[in-house]
Amino acid sequence: MYNAPAVTYPVGRSRFQAGVTLAVVLAGGVAQAVWWLQSAVHGAGHVVGAVLWLASCGWVIWYGLRTPQAQLVWDGQAWSLCAGMTSQLVVPTVIIDMQHSLLLCLRPASGAASWVWPAQRSHPVRWLALRRALFNPAADLVERDQTRLAASPQA
Repeated sequence: MYNAPAVTYPVGRSRFQAGVTLAVVLAGGVAQAVWWLQSAVHGAGHVVGAVLWLASCGWVIWYGLRTPQAQLVWDGQAWSLCAGMTSQLVVPTVIIDMQHSLLLCLRPASGAASWVWPAQRSHPVRWLALRRALFNPAADLVERDQTRLAASPQA
């Protein structure tokens, strides 16, 4: 069976992620404004709604700025996420595929999953190689074998 070639691709903050985030934040702001304008009486619910919207905006900005710049690496056998001097084995799952950008959930063996938005404009030359590796059926078999071995009592 054909195996996808090794590829290293930069992941981290992307313009598409920023655009989606901005659209959601603006939609929340418009909903808040319409609610305020349509209401005859402004009560505690309006204030709580505005505070929650502002808090979520602050959290989204903080989270977006903390998104690390890293490299997603497929070596032909396993996926890893390399940031600085650290490297962690991960299992990527494609959540959204829009041809020019992807939303990936990267699950490590232990710890919290990471969410990344690789975009074609980050490295156009390697984009098709990344997509081939992500959608490679042989990669799924390798990852399932690793998961099964890690879960078995003999391992």
